[in-house]
Amino acid sequence: MVVAVMAAITTLVLAVTAAACGTSEKPPGGEGSTSTTDASSSSTTLPEGGISHPTGAEELVIQVSTGGGFVPVEYNYTSLPQFSLYGDGQLIVPGPTTLQYPGPALPNLQTTTVSEETIQAMLAAAKEAGLFQNGVDYGYPGVADVGTTTIIINAEGTTYQSDIYALGFEDASGLTTGQQKARAAINDLMTKLNDPSVLGSEELVWEPYDFAALEVYSRAVDPATTGSTDIEPNHLPWPLEDLSTAGEEVFDGLRKVVVTGDDLETLRPLLDQATQITLWKSGDTDYNLWFRPLLPDEAAAL
Repeated sequence: MVVAVMAAITTLVLAVTAAACGTSEKPPGGEGSTSTTDASSSSTTLPEGGISHPTGAEELVIQVSTGGGFVPVEYNYTSLPQFSLYGDGQLIVPGPTTLQYPGPALPNLQTTTVSEETIQAMLAAAKEAGLFQNGVDYGYPGVADVGTTTIIINAEGTTYQSDIYALGFEDASGLTTGQQKARAAINDLMTKLNDPSVLGSEELVWEPYDFAALEVYSRAVDPATTGSTDIEPNHLPWPLEDLSTAGEEVFDGLRKVVVTGDDLETLRPLLDQATQITLWKSGDTDYNLWFRPLLPDEAAAL
């Protein structure tokens, strides 16, 4: 069953990411509950009929992410939201990936800027989908080891968060008619968010996201577990602080360090040469590394 579930997860991920391209007009795109807390005080009241929302370049308006499930721990630490919209209209999504192995070390994040008209259309669609309320029961489909989709909305002076387990598995057992209907509304919203051109009139120009901070996760390679493979990894020198002590341990031998400023500029040329299986030499030890660019709100919180 695990194989079938993982295949289904892969299908969903490919369906989301295949929708975006750096030069195209389209981006990629438990019991659920919705809770509310006070949103940022920078929310502003828009002209009559509009939905107020934060307006800062580092303030989230809408974010969709999926985490958990039966995946490696490194995947959960480095996974990125499927959709992040900020108050100034910047939209950041994962771009398409190829079947090339090994793939590049860095994820293909793409960004564009949408108009206030499109932001309003997105918020209106989220409201219609039932995301501006508390206590929506999305149920638990009868499927194991699948991720939970989290949708955050900052609007009307409130932060709404909805957690939906196994979104996309609505044909599984265990859901009532009402839960299936609520999930159908979310899936309809996701279709719209994955193609902003249907919600706005402007032509969107996509480009790679230029991050200002990078999380680096490292794990020392155990020489006893290495062996010959069909594709040999390339080797690169780690140019910064020794990975054995840099940052902090976050999980059983997995360490995290955040790279910014001049250190990031030192590292960037090597990132262009790195793949997902590159071995990095720090001191006398080889390391596997995983990279996660920080989004504007995350970098601002450092």
